[in-house]
Amino acid sequence: MIGRDAAVGGRRADAQWWAVGGFQRWTVSCLQSRVRLLLRTLRAVIGAPDYDRYLERHAQCHAGSSPLDRKAFYAAFLSWRYEAGPNRCC
Repeated sequence: MIGRDAAVGGRRADAQWWAVGGFQRWTVSCLQSRVRLLLRTLRAVIGAPDYDRYLERHAQCHAGSSPLDRKAFYAAFLSWRYEAGPNRCC
């Protein structure tokens, strides 16, 4: 049945579904957290370092010492990754 009481995707057709729980849930903080999760996943897939994850791990395991700043963290990663030269045959 098409009309006022027809269901569209499990919701009433006349209801403003964005006000009932669709877009309204996507607040700025929710979007920011989803973008952070996406970037963290992407970094893990391509093997890039994740400074925020480093800070979390450092706080858990090395609470008495101060962590590296962002620039020093990336410099340490790059030296670890490329210091030995190429690691493939071709």
